[in-house]
Formats: sequence, structure tokens, C-alpha cells
Amino acid sequence: MTDRIDENPPLSIPEQAAEWLLRWHCGDLTIAERFEYLQWLKTSPVHIAETLRMCRLYSWLENTKLKLFITNEDSFSNVVELPPREREAAATRRARTVGLWKGRIAAGIAAIALTGAVSFVVKTSWLDHRLQTHASEWRSVPLSDGSSIEAAPYTSLRHVIGEERRLITMAQGLAIFRVAKDRSRPFLVEAGGVEVRATGTQFTVERQPDQIIVMVREGSVVVSPSDAAAVKFERVALTEDWQVTISGSGSPKLERVDSNQAFRRAQGRLNFEVGDTIQDAVDQFNQFNAIQIEVDHATGARQMRGSFDAIDPLSFAASVERATGSPMVRESDELVRIGRRESHTDAHTD
Repeated sequence: MTDRIDENPPLSIPEQAAEWLLRWHCGDLTIAERFEYLQWLKTSPVHIAETLRMCRLYSWLENTKLKLFITNEDSFSNVVELPPREREAAATRRARTVGLWKGRIAAGIAAIALTGAVSFVVKTSWLDHRLQTHASEWRSVPLSDGSSIEAAPYTSLRHVIGEERRLITMAQGLAIFRVAKDRSRPFLVEAGGVEVRATGTQFTVERQPDQIIVMVREGSVVVSPSDAAAVKFERVALTEDWQVTISGSGSPKLERVDSNQAFRRAQGRLNFEVGDTIQDAVDQFNQFNAIQIEVDHATGARQMRGSFDAIDPLSFAASVERATGSPMVRESDELVRIGRRESHTDAHTD
């Protein structure tokens, strides 16, 4: 929301819906604020319900106002010939009436446009069942069963909440799943031949080109090969702070992890500890952003520590420049280079 709407004390949802509607109708929203309005609508079905209620209320008020205060001036002027001064007054009133009708037409067009936007949000968020994020975009989606999905950039998935099971099919990316308890309907995530089964828990699934990573923060899940899996492996039961990596070769790799840090990464905060290198950090920034970073071999091999905003690669690159002395060069809108250019000879001799 904008500063205007988030000011203290916080507005209730009906008040927020009313203010958004009025600002939309008055043409008081910039392009960025219109996008923000759509994001607010997507956040919860309650927001859409309140917006539709405000549209109905607005329409009723418009009709009531017109019935109370607008008369047909032409019908009266056809019955009695008015003196010149009164004819001028009648002409003025007719002009005002025309203005009111123009206002009503404009309001109707705005309401139709708003209803269309709301309908689009309903379709894409709740009926279409697809979730696609782009560079630097994190999105949270509530599901009809009370569960939720938080998707990191470049994530693509479908969700179907049925009567017998709740199925997520993940094509790529990284997502947090917060599962509402429902023992009669298992919650399944399928990704690249791997099936994750849960009932009430919090976990992440990351599908990379060559491996699937599943991490549990709360509760437990069972990881097993799906029916369509090309590579079979033994099923694995995961509990809190455990992670499994499934790749095309070898058995599942189990390891203990800091689930809080893993969740922060999935939510857009990158933390690097002792043992992490600058190249490790660059790889993670490149995973989430359209702006890509290239770093020379010597600089990339240096270790680093720190915490960074995952969608701010330029600040990270500037920090590396200050810490290492390696120059940062903005090659283009989509490329930042740190350090000296490497020739193929340099790369092979290091």
C-alpha cells in the first residue's frame, strides 16, 4: 500500500477498499499505484469481496442521487413558455444536468473497468491455478484450503485443491509451502520426478535443472520418487531442520541445515557465512535477477560473509568492490562485471 493508505492508525479492509476505489475513480493513481492496487487485490479474496461490495454501494448511491436531484427540464419547458430570464436559468440547469449525466457515464465506465480488473485478478489468482514469477519478483498466494505458497523469482507451478488431494506441480524455481492440516487430503508437491507428501507443515522445494532440494522447517514430509520418475531412489522422511538433495546420479544426500536461514533465502534475504565465496554469492544473485553479475576468477575465489537483499545485485557488487578493490563496471542494463576481464588463457591457467 502507499504511505497515504498505510498511515497510523491502520485502515480496516473496507476503508482500504473504499479509498482505493475512490482514487481509481478520480484518476488519482499512477501506473505504479495501479499495479500496487492489483497486488493488493491479489493478496486476499477478502479484498476482492470488499471491493465488489463498494462498487455495488457506489452504484446504488449514484442512482439514488440522480432520482432525488435530477428532473427532466425539457418536459417542463415544453408545457409552459418561460420568460427570457427563466429560460436562461433553465438552460443553465439543463447544462448542469448534462454534466451530471456525463459524470454518471464516466463513473459507469470506471466501474466497468474496475470490475474487469477485479475479474481478471479473480481468474488469474483463484481460477487459473497457475503461478508464474519473474525476475526480482516474490509472490505470496493463499490457497482455498487455508494453505499458502510463497514463490521466489523465476518460479513456475500449478496448484489444484481437489476433494481427495491437494496437488502442486512445480516446473521450476523455489517456493515455501505452509500447509493447512487436513488428514483426509494429502498435500503433494511434484517436481522433476520427485514427490513430496505432507499434511500440516512448512517446507521449501527448489527445482534446479540438475537437482531437487527439499527442506523442512516445521513438521515432517516424505520424499519419494513419483510414478513418472526416471530415476528411482529410496523414500526419505524429513523432519525439522533437515534437507535432502535429489540429483540424477547417486542416492539422496541428507544434511542438517539452518531452516530459518533457508526460509530467509526463499523470502529474498541472502546470508553468507564462513566458507562461502564471492562466486557462490554471485551465483545466487544471478538466480533471482535479470541483472547478471560476472566476476573474475581470482575475486570470485575469495571468501566472504554478509547479509544482502536478494533483489539488489548492484549494492552487492558495490560492496564487493569496496571490500576487494576489484573495479565494478556496468557493462549494460543486464550485466555488471567485477574485476578484470578474463581471457580463455587466464581461465585455464588458474
